[in-house]
Amino acid sequence: MADVPCYEIQVGRFRIRALTTGRFALDGGAMFGIVPRAIWGELTPVHEDHTVPLATTAFLVEDGTHTVLLEPGIGSRWSANERAMFHIEESPELGLAAALANAGCPPESVTHCLMTHTHWDHIGAAVGEDGRPVLPRAEHWTPQIEVDALKSGDHLRRASYRLEDLLPLEEADLLHTFTGEAEPVPGIRMVELGGHSDGVSVILVQDAGETACFWADVVPTRHHVPLPWIMAYDMNAEKSWQVRSEWIPRAAEEGWWCLLYHDPDQPIGKFVRKGKRFAFQSV
Repeated sequence: MADVPCYEIQVGRFRIRALTTGRFALDGGAMFGIVPRAIWGELTPVHEDHTVPLATTAFLVEDGTHTVLLEPGIGSRWSANERAMFHIEESPELGLAAALANAGCPPESVTHCLMTHTHWDHIGAAVGEDGRPVLPRAEHWTPQIEVDALKSGDHLRRASYRLEDLLPLEEADLLHTFTGEAEPVPGIRMVELGGHSDGVSVILVQDAGETACFWADVVPTRHHVPLPWIMAYDMNAEKSWQVRSEWIPRAAEEGWWCLLYHDPDQPIGKFVRKGKRFAFQSV
Protein backbone atom coordinates (compact mmCIF):
# COMPACT_ATOMS: atom_id res chain seq x y z
CA MET A 1 0.00 0.00 0.00
CA ALA A 2 1.13 3.55 -0.75
CA ASP A 3 2.14 5.97 2.00
CA VAL A 4 0.69 8.98 0.16
CA PRO A 5 -2.77 9.52 -1.36
CA CYS A 6 -3.35 8.62 -5.00
CA TYR A 7 -4.72 11.52 -7.02
CA GLU A 8 -4.41 10.26 -10.61
CA ILE A 9 -4.97 6.96 -12.42
CA GLN A 10 -5.23 5.69 -15.98
CA VAL A 11 -8.13 3.46 -17.00
CA GLY A 12 -7.56 2.39 -20.58
CA ARG A 13 -7.76 5.53 -22.69
CA PHE A 14 -9.15 7.59 -19.79
CA ARG A 15 -6.94 9.79 -17.63
CA ILE A 16 -8.68 10.37 -14.27
CA ARG A 17 -7.58 13.10 -11.85
CA ALA A 18 -8.96 13.97 -8.42
CA LEU A 19 -9.64 17.71 -7.94
CA THR A 20 -10.43 18.91 -4.42
CA THR A 21 -13.00 21.66 -4.95
CA GLY A 22 -14.05 22.23 -1.34
CA ARG A 23 -13.81 21.30 2.31
CA PHE A 24 -16.63 21.41 4.82
CA ALA A 25 -18.11 19.40 7.70
CA LEU A 26 -21.31 17.55 8.60
CA ASP A 27 -22.66 16.01 11.79
CA GLY A 28 -20.68 12.89 12.64
CA GLY A 29 -23.66 10.97 13.98
CA ALA A 30 -25.58 11.59 10.76
CA MET A 31 -22.58 10.62 8.64
CA PHE A 32 -22.12 7.29 10.39
CA GLY A 33 -25.71 6.32 11.20
CA ILE A 34 -26.01 3.39 13.61
CA VAL A 35 -22.25 3.10 14.14
CA PRO A 36 -21.40 4.23 17.71
CA ARG A 37 -19.28 7.33 18.15
CA ALA A 38 -16.86 5.26 20.22
CA ILE A 39 -15.97 3.52 16.95
CA TRP A 40 -16.18 6.24 14.29
CA GLY A 41 -14.61 8.81 16.61
CA GLU A 42 -11.37 6.82 16.44
CA LEU A 43 -11.28 7.09 12.64
CA THR A 44 -11.73 10.79 12.01
CA PRO A 45 -11.10 14.16 13.68
CA VAL A 46 -14.22 15.55 15.39
CA HIS A 47 -14.98 19.26 15.82
CA GLU A 48 -16.39 20.69 19.06
CA ASP A 49 -19.86 20.80 17.51
CA HIS A 50 -19.63 17.05 16.73
CA THR A 51 -19.14 17.57 13.00
CA VAL A 52 -16.47 15.71 11.03
CA PRO A 53 -14.28 17.12 8.21
CA LEU A 54 -15.20 16.18 4.65
CA ALA A 55 -14.07 17.08 1.15
CA THR A 56 -15.88 17.63 -2.12
CA THR A 57 -13.66 15.97 -4.69
CA ALA A 58 -14.52 16.28 -8.36
CA PHE A 59 -12.88 13.94 -10.85
CA LEU A 60 -11.68 15.07 -14.26
CA VAL A 61 -11.91 12.31 -16.88
CA GLU A 62 -10.23 12.89 -20.26
CA ASP A 63 -9.84 10.67 -23.32
CA GLY A 64 -8.43 13.14 -25.84
CA THR A 65 -11.86 13.89 -27.27
CA HIS A 66 -14.07 14.45 -24.23
CA THR A 67 -13.37 16.34 -21.01
CA VAL A 68 -15.78 15.07 -18.38
CA LEU A 69 -16.24 16.38 -14.84
CA LEU A 70 -17.73 14.04 -12.26
CA GLU A 71 -19.63 16.17 -9.70
CA PRO A 72 -18.98 19.95 -9.67
CA GLY A 73 -18.91 20.42 -5.89
CA ILE A 74 -20.30 22.56 -3.10
CA GLY A 75 -19.74 25.99 -4.66
CA SER A 76 -19.35 29.43 -3.11
CA ARG A 77 -22.92 30.79 -2.87
CA TRP A 78 -23.22 30.62 0.91
CA SER A 79 -24.07 33.10 3.65
CA ALA A 80 -21.71 33.77 6.53
CA ASN A 81 -23.99 31.78 8.86
CA GLU A 82 -24.03 28.81 6.50
CA ARG A 83 -20.28 28.91 6.10
CA ALA A 84 -19.89 28.79 9.87
CA MET A 85 -22.51 26.07 10.33
CA PHE A 86 -20.96 23.74 7.75
CA HIS A 87 -17.32 24.79 8.33
CA ILE A 88 -17.05 25.69 4.64
CA GLU A 89 -13.42 26.58 4.03
CA GLU A 90 -12.40 29.51 1.87
CA SER A 91 -9.02 29.83 0.18
CA PRO A 92 -7.65 30.67 -3.29
CA GLU A 93 -6.78 26.99 -3.76
CA LEU A 94 -10.36 25.79 -3.26
CA GLY A 95 -13.32 26.04 -5.62
CA LEU A 96 -14.13 24.52 -8.99
CA ALA A 97 -12.52 27.29 -11.05
CA ALA A 98 -9.26 27.07 -9.10
CA ALA A 99 -9.20 23.27 -9.32
CA LEU A 100 -9.74 23.34 -13.08
CA ALA A 101 -7.09 26.03 -13.51
CA ASN A 102 -4.58 23.95 -11.55
CA ALA A 103 -5.39 21.03 -13.85
CA GLY A 104 -4.82 23.19 -16.94
CA CYS A 105 -8.45 22.84 -17.94
CA PRO A 106 -10.42 26.03 -18.77
CA PRO A 107 -14.13 25.80 -17.85
CA GLU A 108 -15.04 26.26 -21.51
CA SER A 109 -13.20 23.07 -22.42
CA VAL A 110 -15.36 20.81 -20.24
CA THR A 111 -17.72 18.89 -22.53
CA HIS A 112 -19.77 17.01 -19.91
CA CYS A 113 -20.60 17.46 -16.23
CA LEU A 114 -22.10 14.36 -14.63
CA MET A 115 -24.08 14.91 -11.44
CA THR A 116 -25.03 11.77 -9.51
CA HIS A 117 -27.82 13.51 -7.60
CA THR A 118 -28.89 17.07 -6.88
CA HIS A 119 -28.00 17.70 -3.22
CA TRP A 120 -26.45 21.12 -2.66
CA ASP A 121 -23.04 19.80 -1.61
CA HIS A 122 -22.75 17.97 -4.94
CA ILE A 123 -24.05 20.43 -7.55
CA GLY A 124 -23.76 23.86 -5.92
CA ALA A 125 -20.61 24.67 -7.87
CA ALA A 126 -22.32 24.18 -11.24
CA VAL A 127 -23.62 27.76 -10.89
CA GLY A 128 -21.35 30.69 -10.07
CA GLU A 129 -21.91 33.69 -7.83
CA ASP A 130 -23.24 35.55 -10.87
CA GLY A 131 -26.05 33.01 -11.23
CA ARG A 132 -24.67 31.61 -14.48
CA PRO A 133 -23.40 28.11 -15.32
CA VAL A 134 -19.70 27.78 -14.54
CA LEU A 135 -19.20 25.27 -17.38
CA PRO A 136 -20.90 27.14 -20.23
CA ARG A 137 -20.46 24.49 -22.95
CA ALA A 138 -20.91 21.32 -20.92
CA GLU A 139 -23.82 18.92 -21.09
CA HIS A 140 -24.97 18.52 -17.48
CA TRP A 141 -26.42 15.06 -16.80
CA THR A 142 -28.44 13.95 -13.76
CA PRO A 143 -31.34 11.53 -13.09
CA GLN A 144 -34.80 12.91 -13.88
CA ILE A 145 -36.08 11.76 -10.50
CA GLU A 146 -33.44 13.97 -8.87
CA VAL A 147 -34.68 16.99 -10.81
CA ASP A 148 -38.21 16.16 -9.65
CA ALA A 149 -37.03 15.87 -6.04
CA LEU A 150 -35.24 19.22 -6.21
CA LYS A 151 -38.35 20.94 -7.56
CA SER A 152 -40.72 19.32 -5.07
CA GLY A 153 -41.69 21.74 -2.34
CA ASP A 154 -42.79 18.98 0.03
CA HIS A 155 -39.92 16.52 -0.42
CA LEU A 156 -38.85 14.77 2.79
CA ARG A 157 -35.28 16.03 2.32
CA ARG A 158 -36.27 19.50 1.10
CA ALA A 159 -33.33 21.10 2.95
CA SER A 160 -30.93 19.07 0.80
CA TYR A 161 -31.99 20.82 -2.42
CA ARG A 162 -31.78 24.38 -3.78
CA LEU A 163 -33.61 25.53 -6.91
CA GLU A 164 -30.90 28.04 -7.72
CA ASP A 165 -28.42 25.18 -8.20
CA LEU A 166 -30.35 23.78 -11.17
CA LEU A 167 -32.61 26.36 -12.81
CA PRO A 168 -29.75 28.28 -14.50
CA LEU A 169 -28.68 25.03 -16.18
CA GLU A 170 -32.19 24.49 -17.50
CA GLU A 171 -32.47 28.08 -18.70
CA ALA A 172 -29.18 27.75 -20.57
CA ASP A 173 -30.40 24.51 -22.19
CA LEU A 174 -27.50 22.59 -20.63
CA LEU A 175 -29.48 20.09 -18.55
CA HIS A 176 -29.89 16.49 -19.72
CA THR A 177 -31.76 13.89 -17.69
CA PHE A 178 -32.20 10.13 -17.76
CA THR A 179 -34.05 7.30 -16.05
CA GLY A 180 -32.32 4.09 -15.06
CA GLU A 181 -29.07 4.32 -16.99
CA ALA A 182 -27.29 6.61 -19.45
CA GLU A 183 -24.01 6.70 -21.36
CA PRO A 184 -23.25 10.39 -21.95
CA VAL A 185 -19.83 9.51 -23.36
CA PRO A 186 -18.76 6.16 -24.83
CA GLY A 187 -17.22 4.19 -21.96
CA ILE A 188 -18.76 6.34 -19.20
CA ARG A 189 -22.08 5.16 -17.75
CA MET A 190 -24.36 6.60 -15.08
CA VAL A 191 -26.39 3.94 -13.25
CA GLU A 192 -29.28 5.03 -11.04
CA LEU A 193 -29.34 3.14 -7.73
CA GLY A 194 -31.34 5.06 -5.11
CA GLY A 195 -31.17 4.61 -1.36
CA HIS A 196 -29.24 7.68 -0.28
CA SER A 197 -31.55 9.87 -2.37
CA ASP A 198 -34.37 9.09 -4.79
CA GLY A 199 -32.03 8.54 -7.71
CA VAL A 200 -28.44 8.72 -6.53
CA SER A 201 -26.23 7.13 -9.16
CA VAL A 202 -22.77 5.67 -9.51
CA ILE A 203 -20.60 6.51 -12.51
CA LEU A 204 -18.60 3.77 -14.23
CA VAL A 205 -15.57 4.60 -16.37
CA GLN A 206 -14.59 1.51 -18.36
CA ASP A 207 -12.00 0.74 -21.03
CA ALA A 208 -9.43 -1.94 -21.89
CA GLY A 209 -10.88 -4.35 -19.32
CA GLU A 210 -10.54 -1.89 -16.43
CA THR A 211 -13.21 -0.12 -14.38
CA ALA A 212 -13.24 2.96 -12.16
CA CYS A 213 -16.37 3.67 -10.13
CA PHE A 214 -17.34 7.07 -8.73
CA TRP A 215 -19.40 6.25 -5.65
CA ALA A 216 -20.95 9.64 -4.78
CA ASP A 217 -22.86 9.17 -1.49
CA VAL A 218 -23.34 5.42 -1.91
CA VAL A 219 -19.86 5.15 -0.34
CA PRO A 220 -18.92 8.71 0.68
CA THR A 221 -15.57 8.03 2.42
CA ARG A 222 -13.13 5.19 2.92
CA HIS A 223 -14.69 4.58 6.34
CA HIS A 224 -18.06 3.73 4.77
CA VAL A 225 -16.99 0.61 2.89
CA PRO A 226 -18.21 -1.90 5.54
CA LEU A 227 -21.75 -2.79 4.43
CA PRO A 228 -23.68 -1.68 7.59
CA TRP A 229 -21.98 1.74 7.70
CA ILE A 230 -24.92 3.58 6.14
CA MET A 231 -25.45 7.30 6.68
CA ALA A 232 -28.47 8.51 8.64
CA TYR A 233 -28.86 11.03 5.81
CA ASP A 234 -29.99 8.21 3.50
CA MET A 235 -33.63 8.37 2.44
CA ASN A 236 -34.09 4.58 2.45
CA ALA A 237 -31.63 2.62 4.57
CA GLU A 238 -33.02 -0.73 3.42
CA LYS A 239 -32.50 0.24 -0.23
CA SER A 240 -29.01 1.50 0.58
CA TRP A 241 -28.21 -1.86 2.19
CA GLN A 242 -29.43 -3.73 -0.89
CA VAL A 243 -27.46 -1.51 -3.26
CA ARG A 244 -24.28 -1.65 -1.21
CA SER A 245 -24.57 -5.41 -0.71
CA GLU A 246 -24.54 -5.86 -4.48
CA TRP A 247 -22.10 -3.21 -5.64
CA ILE A 248 -19.36 -3.16 -2.99
CA PRO A 249 -18.60 -6.93 -3.26
CA ARG A 250 -18.62 -6.61 -7.05
CA ALA A 251 -16.09 -3.77 -6.91
CA ALA A 252 -13.84 -5.77 -4.59
CA GLU A 253 -14.05 -8.99 -6.59
CA GLU A 254 -13.40 -7.29 -9.94
CA GLY A 255 -10.62 -5.01 -8.67
CA TRP A 256 -12.27 -1.71 -9.56
CA TRP A 257 -10.64 1.62 -8.92
CA CYS A 258 -12.87 3.44 -6.42
CA LEU A 259 -13.32 7.21 -6.53
CA LEU A 260 -14.54 8.74 -3.26
CA TYR A 261 -16.19 12.16 -3.26
CA HIS A 262 -16.23 13.08 0.43
CA ASP A 263 -13.05 11.50 1.76
CA PRO A 264 -10.74 14.33 2.90
CA ASP A 265 -7.54 12.28 2.65
CA GLN A 266 -7.81 9.29 0.29
CA PRO A 267 -9.90 10.03 -2.82
CA ILE A 268 -8.75 7.02 -4.88
CA GLY A 269 -8.20 3.42 -3.83
CA LYS A 270 -9.73 -0.04 -4.02
CA PHE A 271 -12.21 -2.06 -2.00
CA VAL A 272 -10.98 -5.38 -0.62
CA ARG A 273 -12.56 -8.26 1.26
CA LYS A 274 -11.18 -8.93 4.74
CA GLY A 275 -12.86 -12.06 6.01
CA LYS A 276 -16.57 -11.30 6.09
CA ARG A 277 -16.04 -7.56 5.87
CA PHE A 278 -15.05 -5.09 3.18
CA ALA A 279 -12.53 -2.31 3.62
CA PHE A 280 -10.69 0.40 1.70
CA GLN A 281 -7.14 -0.12 0.48
CA SER A 282 -4.97 2.79 -0.59
CA VAL A 283 -2.73 2.20 -3.60
